Amino acid sequence: MDKLLSESDVSTEVDCIVGALRTWLSGNDRAVIALSGGLDSDVTARLVVRAIGRERVKVFTVIQDDMDPRHLANARKLAVDLDAPLAEVDLTGFPERFMTAMSDADPRENFLPTGLLDPARAKCSLRTVALSTYQDRGYVVVGTSNRTELETGFFLPLGDGIWHIGPIVHLYKSEIFRLAPVLGTRKEVIEQPPSAGFWQGQEDLEDLSYWLLNAGPIGKEREFTDDDDEAVRKIRESLTAERVDKALLAFSLGGNAQQASLSSGLPQSIAARLEELVQRAKPLKQRPFGQRLPNRAK
Repeated sequence: MDKLLSESDVSTEVDCIVGALRTWLSGNDRAVIALSGGLDSDVTARLVVRAIGRERVKVFTVIQDDMDPRHLANARKLAVDLDAPLAEVDLTGFPERFMTAMSDADPRENFLPTGLLDPARAKCSLRTVALSTYQDRGYVVVGTSNRTELETGFFLPLGDGIWHIGPIVHLYKSEIFRLAPVLGTRKEVIEQPPSAGFWQGQEDLEDLSYWLLNAGPIGKEREFTDDDDEAVRKIRESLTAERVDKALLAFSLGGNAQQASLSSGLPQSIAARLEELVQRAKPLKQRPFGQRLPNRAK
């Protein structure tokens, strides 16, 4: 693929994904999907229900501290659209309690239970706890990650990066925006700023701007100065989902920052930061799972 999905290709792409889902979820397989109230989980759920019917699909959402109310409202409306019961798992209070326990157990790591990033990661991990519980009851876990998240490292490898089936992970975020109207995604979901939903006002492109300033994924919490915040504001002004995705596509095809800048419209300095981010994210976020020695010969 040397270009992003066009409007004219959307119907074919939907048919392709639905066909793959019917193969992956054959027989009596039941699927479970975590609804965040955002675009990716909305599109994923609609694709799965179109493929195998609502009767074999379990949808749930996790209610957490500082959750944007519209995300919960979106998850509820989606469940109505799908005509599927929505399990609402109330885990308010748990992320801070979990991070406090981590901090008490391992003070050398300087976990911040009242910070921003550590509780956010805990929120993601707790969503995965629910998925793991459903999986052990026989459900197939359907992931909602997209290719933009995969290549920039915007996911938790042992969190939202774990799934049996990833029906949209081959698509960039801007391509998923093109699928959404065809699948019936509500206008308010399409128009809201993409966000992981870990705190009110969170936006993916702002988070990405901080990662670009950091020249890689942010591990431990760090203090950002007023000058840093101003630099982030300037980076953010250059970013759109389409521009980021076009640059990522250029990198995936072997291009450099200059070529990515030309194809995406991003300033070359920002494209260079994005290239560095992608390279630094790979060993941290895409390390393969399950490495093992071969079975011993008998």
